Amino acid sequence: MKPLQHDLVILFDHDGTVVDSETIALESAWRLTNEVAHEFAGAQHYELEDFVKSFAGKPYREILKKIYPDSLTTLNERDIDRLVAEEEKRAIERLSIEAKATEGTPEVLSYLRDDGFEYALVSNSSFERLNACLTSAALTDYFPSEQIFSAHDSLPVGRPKPLPDIYLHAVKCLEVEVSLCVAVEDSISGVRAAVAAGIGQIIGYVGGTHVSEDERKSRADALESAGAGQVIERMHDLIGLL
Repeated sequence: MKPLQHDLVILFDHDGTVVDSETIALESAWRLTNEVAHEFAGAQHYELEDFVKSFAGKPYREILKKIYPDSLTTLNERDIDRLVAEEEKRAIERLSIEAKATEGTPEVLSYLRDDGFEYALVSNSSFERLNACLTSAALTDYFPSEQIFSAHDSLPVGRPKPLPDIYLHAVKCLEVEVSLCVAVEDSISGVRAAVAAGIGQIIGYVGGTHVSEDERKSRADALESAGAGQVIERMHDLIGLL
């Protein structure tokens, strides 16, 4: 076990937590889904606002299966693979231009780095998508490759949150005690993954633009119900909790 300047290791989710990417990516996915509905009948229709509320933090493969409850008969695996790849391509095109850091995140990362905290990025997203976002958001200096973990690419088989695999993989690679880790998550699936992995402290975050002012209280309650010990609206509040 390597010695740390601080006992705690901060494991940040990416989409909607470190980078304010959820609204951009979900709007892109929503537009694609409306196109898909013309090709494949039987889709449950969502307005954009409801789509964002319902599917934040969820992989597009899972979104398709929710929208098409009978997807095994409506969409075959080849169709699903094609649409997942198309969603990824479109999202990356937009995120590489439009993605921005969530408010206060660069300052918090600077503080953590300067004060000797160890931290990492633990995400469902692919490395290509993460790199596009971090570059657009000017955060690449904070996250060298050895501090980025992707459920899509880091694991032998992709097993996204809410499964705990990517958290367990990150903890093993970082050679730290899981009980000394702090997860910062904006989604229920992310909180559940951290709980299942045995992360010692879980902090919910509701400061992304995909969470409206009216929705923040209910989202915070949902994150706490899923297992978050505390919920913050401002990334700066993380420092006080540490």
